[in-house]
Amino acid sequence: MTWRLPETEPVADAAPCVVLADRAGCAEFAVLQDTLHHLGVPSVRVDAESVAALRLSATVTGGAGHGRTGCVLDLDGRRIAPTVVWARHFSPHAMPATADAAQTLLLAESWHSFVRQLCSLAPASLPGDRPGDRPGRLEQLAGAAAAGIRVPRTVVTTDPARAAAAMPGRRVVVKVVGEHFVETSPGLLTGVLPEVAARAEVLRRPALAYPVIVQEHVEHDAELRVYHVAGAVHAYAVGKRAPDSPWREEAEVTVTPVAAPPAAADAVRRLASLWGLTYGAFDLLLSAGEVVFLEVNTDGDWRWFETKAGGRAVSTAVALAVRTLHLTALGNTGPPSPLDLVDFLLLGTRTHGSGR
Repeated sequence: MTWRLPETEPVADAAPCVVLADRAGCAEFAVLQDTLHHLGVPSVRVDAESVAALRLSATVTGGAGHGRTGCVLDLDGRRIAPTVVWARHFSPHAMPATADAAQTLLLAESWHSFVRQLCSLAPASLPGDRPGDRPGRLEQLAGAAAAGIRVPRTVVTTDPARAAAAMPGRRVVVKVVGEHFVETSPGLLTGVLPEVAARAEVLRRPALAYPVIVQEHVEHDAELRVYHVAGAVHAYAVGKRAPDSPWREEAEVTVTPVAAPPAAADAVRRLASLWGLTYGAFDLLLSAGEVVFLEVNTDGDWRWFETKAGGRAVSTAVALAVRTLHLTALGNTGPPSPLDLVDFLLLGTRTHGSGR
């Protein structure tokens, strides 16, 4: 657990504080927490790997604002009133195992459930500020299609060969329905990464014991990663040979900051509004000028893209968005610090490991 509190006298009552929950190795929240500290916003960051060592008491209160009840926490002897709660990569699979399998499951589920409900109780939460703000891939595709945004032809199936037979073109994309990684024990990740495969090869594959997504391969002119942060969009053009290149051949991937084409920015804002997202990392294709929606990752990392491209536009936007939510929870609706000041402050933050 990492506290970043302003250098002021302690308050007698619970101190308003941003709560960040993630995994220990994630770079995003370390940079965010440093920046919030420079901006005078108190925060505490907890990680899934060491959460079992926390000493916690929580009391549900009234009158937190925004129609929410609110909660006061005692974390290791410090009393805080969460103003903004953001949980990302806070997976029960990362939590410590015990000798008793049932105890391990109980520990993981209890902490995961508590943080999920804390997001609902706080005046504001990210990635979105309402229930159901983490739509799965199938919900995303259905929602985008209903909104009039092109999506790849998609089949979810336990029989990839049969699905491939219904697809146009010589290649198809195969990806999992859920997360791209499985974690058999805390910290041991096995990638189950998307692949572009020859349609003829997939036609020979046997049936599976679990469903996968099979999609048409859309020929495109550009691939974009577009970040939505409180209505603002920040886009990067991504050059790579295969969907799994960022993991298997990182040095060969290119990331270039670009202005989001108006159609792409409009699609991102419409979908973010549809799903109630303050934050989301959108993957799009541009095909003959048309926007093709692939998916949005509500836990999507941004520091890896910033490091590859140079600059800290998303880090700046995220810090300002969280600060604004924090001030709003306190009843202060004044304007946030100028972007150039935050960029200057970010230059002084320490460098952390990359992530995707």
